[in-house]
Amino acid sequence: MNTDSPFWLLPNWYTQLSAHTFITAFVPLSPAAVELLKQGAFDDLDEEEQVSSQVIEELRQPMSEILGSCFVCVDSCAPTDTERFRLKAGSVHSPESAWKFLRASEKVRAAAAAGQVTSLCVRPFRNMTAAREFRLFITDGKLQGMSQYHLIRHFRRLEGIKENLWDRCQLFVNAISWRLPKEPLVMDVYFTSGYERIMIVDLNPWGAPTDPLLFKWEEKWEETPGLRLMDPPTEISGEVDVSF
Repeated sequence: MNTDSPFWLLPNWYTQLSAHTFITAFVPLSPAAVELLKQGAFDDLDEEEQVSSQVIEELRQPMSEILGSCFVCVDSCAPTDTERFRLKAGSVHSPESAWKFLRASEKVRAAAAAGQVTSLCVRPFRNMTAAREFRLFITDGKLQGMSQYHLIRHFRRLEGIKENLWDRCQLFVNAISWRLPKEPLVMDVYFTSGYERIMIVDLNPWGAPTDPLLFKWEEKWEETPGLRLMDPPTEISGEVDVSF
């Protein structure tokens, strides 16, 4: 682990928590490749092609070992702001495609400019069910809050298991707390099919720009524990008179 950079960067926490996340391969990036991500393009097209070709070739081996499509991100973020992510949830089949969409991402460019990119991270692609992904808020190794991750609608199925999910995440965080830093952090997790197992998807820094979702950063966290879900749709009863 690189103790000079934040714990929440994927290459830093993976060795500590690999048993609780998806198998990941890391492709270190040369300074020139990081600079290309940062700039988006080089004035010297031959140099740009040479750097890109090197990255693509180094991606080819780990991607070829994965059956099916892959998910490729950098240390601190995924290219969620690209068309590929919107259409395919980030699924890529070739190193050329993976590198293309990483270079197209403004999020990745900003991360490279902030010095938060050293590697490409390659995982098997998993089409996740929105109702099984959550964001955990952890301080001093303790779970302080938990939010529905995808704020797209109310998932009625979660109401009956809400307390169970909270209790299981508390036990999970308690079990791995000795591997976590004392500093507050945000952890995204996913329950596998049947809510059988908790998998870590990502770690994020505490506070903006990380989205607190159904919480607020100024919460009195110790006073408002538990899992928060989106409210069910409002039902209107009685006579409704609408005129235009």
